[in-house]
Amino acid sequence: MFDQFKNLGQLSSMLRNAGQLREQMQQVQEQLKTMKASAETGGGAVKATVTGNMRLTSLEIDPAMFAALVDTTSETDRQMAEDLITGAINAALEKAQRLAAEEMSRRARELGLPIDPGADLGNLLSG
Repeated sequence: MFDQFKNLGQLSSMLRNAGQLREQMQQVQEQLKTMKASAETGGGAVKATVTGNMRLTSLEIDPAMFAALVDTTSETDRQMAEDLITGAINAALEKAQRLAAEEMSRRARELGLPIDPGADLGNLLSG
């Protein structure tokens, strides 16, 4: 029963601080634009870098891979290269999502919000 009162107090505090919370979340979204996560596949043959707000900023493909391994006229080779590129981008995006969720959780804790440490806050980043 007392837990319900505690939850009401936390809710009341959140409502009082809604403006500050909104401002903090906007700051986090701006900060995420500058954070970067990179991942590579094919032993470093393909490297993708994305921002914390899930935007691809660079894609590096080792020229030696194309020269030695990929015959651009071969469908199989082309498909392998596309798979490596897709894998690197997806791996970088997954890292960026974890980075963003960690940052959102950290900011929520700083504001004293009752957030479960394992909560997925990535959905709050739309915008």
